[in-house]
Amino acid sequence: MSHALDSAIVAAYFVLIFAAGAWLARRYAHRGDEEFLTGGRSFTWRQTGLTMLSFAVDPTYMGMAGIAFLWGMYVLQWTAVHIWFTSWFAAMFLVPIYWRTRIVTTPEYLEKRFNLQCRALFSVLMAVVLVIILTSALYLGALLVTQLLGWPLPLSVGLIVAVCGFYVIIGGLRTVLVLDVYQGIILLVTLAVVAWRVLAEIGGLSGLASYDGVGNAGVSMTTLIPPAGFDLHSKTFFPGSAIAVWATVAGLAWLGCNFGMVQRLLASRSEADAQKSLLFLAVLANIACCLTFVVGVAMRKLQPELATPDRAFMDVMLNLFPRGARGLLVAGMMAALLSSADGLLTSSSTLLTQDVYLRFLRPNASAGTTKLVTRVFEAVILVIAVSLIPVAMNMQSAVTFVQEFFGDVLGVVVALYVVGVFSRRATGWAAFIAMVSAIGLGVGLHYGTDWNFAYRGFASFAFAVVATLVLSRLEPPPDPQRLVNLTVHTLEDVRGPWVGLHAWPGLWKWALILGTGWFALTAAWEAYVRSR
Repeated sequence: MSHALDSAIVAAYFVLIFAAGAWLARRYAHRGDEEFLTGGRSFTWRQTGLTMLSFAVDPTYMGMAGIAFLWGMYVLQWTAVHIWFTSWFAAMFLVPIYWRTRIVTTPEYLEKRFNLQCRALFSVLMAVVLVIILTSALYLGALLVTQLLGWPLPLSVGLIVAVCGFYVIIGGLRTVLVLDVYQGIILLVTLAVVAWRVLAEIGGLSGLASYDGVGNAGVSMTTLIPPAGFDLHSKTFFPGSAIAVWATVAGLAWLGCNFGMVQRLLASRSEADAQKSLLFLAVLANIACCLTFVVGVAMRKLQPELATPDRAFMDVMLNLFPRGARGLLVAGMMAALLSSADGLLTSSSTLLTQDVYLRFLRPNASAGTTKLVTRVFEAVILVIAVSLIPVAMNMQSAVTFVQEFFGDVLGVVVALYVVGVFSRRATGWAAFIAMVSAIGLGVGLHYGTDWNFAYRGFASFAFAVVATLVLSRLEPPPDPQRLVNLTVHTLEDVRGPWVGLHAWPGLWKWALILGTGWFALTAAWEAYVRSR
């Protein structure tokens, strides 16, 4: 089958992004070196929400359709925590502190609140995982192009790296964010078109609701109610108890501690815009996940014998769309890849620049030198990521890897943020010892038990919280002057703990609207499914 038309469309998209990146880089070149690193702090809440969505969604998202193919629609509750908990929690408690401390990276908060050791350890871990995820994204994106268009894998990798590397290195964060706003829209349209097409094959929403298949968890493929029960050794992907105790923690790690997300958040034009963007992102992310899960469940109904569930999304694009349309869809997925890859590249390079170069090597470097060093780091990271692609070809799925990493490491970091934000008594060395010990516990549980990763993660999180609070009693309390703007109780211009209401008084109303709205929607869908 000829791929000439599809290839021409995808090639044209690469050229368009390359040209747009060059034009934007030239347009913003006069705005100063700081804007190259921070994005200018000028984005509205709608723009910031779209850029964060673009960062979060990459070709590994196609694997989410595979998860839905195996387990069913209930897994959507795994991401729904952003609607009813993590988005408003981060907006209420984290954004006000980030905004007043003017941090550039999330590990920087750990140094301000605790000590340099906490910052250094988190920076190293975060930089490593960002590079690994970047490698996986580049490989999976290139694999998508290769399998759908027949391009050689090295050519696909080379084009993606060339286009992404060009506008990131030349244009900086401001150019990246502007492009990501539009690529976020393209991404949502692509997911909607694919979901609409596969739904048409099974009779629309009524055909989906009437599907009586049972997933690997033993519940209906179409239910939004997770399986009940508690079993440390459960092999079920996010049973109900795991969603309650762990998805909330992992979601907060992804939304409030992951520097790739927070870097975009801090580019907002105001504190209120940053807060609103989090709730907007929660809605967008849930829409994107819902569309992807619909594809997986619909493909389970169409092709229950599909040998490789991770190919469910790709099979829809390959078999249900004609030439030309397929090329447009691949271009849409390339938007997902480029916007995720550029975010991983900018965040990892900024971490190395801010937390290594400026913190340890040249604290007084000029803005121009810092900009140059950031570009060098970006180029080096791209080389490392490309060189690791052979490893990615044999690695477990990126979705599984990220969940395992969150379980072993990021839950511990979230614990430090929670304790640091809410407790004035927590001390630096107590936090660092608890951090190292809890990571060790997580790794030990990973390799020494067969616990479900969600329960391992929560155990590490809970241990880190308790250990930090207990060990802090063995040290003198921190100097109150050192805690200014670092806890919800010590902000200069607002009394805690509900500090997020200062910049956005309507936050609590929208938190209630979104939370109750989601549970009402879940109930309505369940009633509709049972009526079929």
